[in-house]
Amino acid sequence: MIIYANLDQEARWARVTLPQHVLKRISACATLLAAFAPEGEDVVIHAPVSIDPKRVQFARVEIRTGVPAQWDIAWADPRAEEANDRRTALALATELGVAIPGARAITSLAELDAHLAAGGGALGIDGRWVCKAVHTAAGRDRAHGNGAVVEGEVRVHLGRMLEKFGVVMFEPWLDRTLDLGVCVQVRPDGTLNVDRPHTLLTDQRGNFVGIDIVEPALTDVEHEQLARVIAATGERLHGIGYTGPFTIDAFVYRDHGQRKLHALCELNARHSFGHVARALHARLGTRVLGFGTPPDGARVLVTPGDDGVTAWAR
Repeated sequence: MIIYANLDQEARWARVTLPQHVLKRISACATLLAAFAPEGEDVVIHAPVSIDPKRVQFARVEIRTGVPAQWDIAWADPRAEEANDRRTALALATELGVAIPGARAITSLAELDAHLAAGGGALGIDGRWVCKAVHTAAGRDRAHGNGAVVEGEVRVHLGRMLEKFGVVMFEPWLDRTLDLGVCVQVRPDGTLNVDRPHTLLTDQRGNFVGIDIVEPALTDVEHEQLARVIAATGERLHGIGYTGPFTIDAFVYRDHGQRKLHALCELNARHSFGHVARALHARLGTRVLGFGTPPDGARVLVTPGDDGVTAWAR
């Protein structure tokens, strides 16, 4: 099986070149896509840069670089730039009435200053907020701020982001209590195959560190909200010509002590590590896919290298 593991596709859409250390990290993670191949089948993975295939402990793989002439599975369809633009997700969330109040696209520091002065950041915890590039992954290309005044290193960083990308996505930083996702496939006829929700494992800054496929505890109303968003997202993606895998990321948060669901935090119109975790479950019977130091009893999937990546499952 030939797998085009283009985990750098968001950077390609953003027209930026990732640093070599990032390319090494995502290439090590890219080897996990071998989980999509039938067990025992030889796998050729085209990753951004070469890594030692002996680090992969659960499948027999060959690592190549560059874009293959053809492939059986790709991480992301290179033609799906519009589907993965955060402005597409925000427009849909706004239409559905599920957008975070204050979330918007920002095209200049002056526009950000005016938005904050009008109270755009006041909805976040202690006035905290974040700005993200429209195409990015794994917590890259974002700036965290606090309060209505943007100054110092944060202002310099945001100025560089705006110069590079032309636009960033502003969101208040909310009191998240549970992060989750749902893996979906859009069939060519527009119908959907929808998996049960899974739990996203994140650090305190919201950066992704793993997947637990055990379904998170949601209320019936929250399940209905997710179902409505998923159906509308599938319809929108099919309408712009996209078919294939996508994932909705969502989270539960506290608002003045009241539990709320933000049902469309991210739209990733590609494979995600939720898809990988489910493929590993089918293959190995594991439940959790994690990155970093393996806990006791975990099975190492990708051994440590100079890129700092270790992947495990249990």
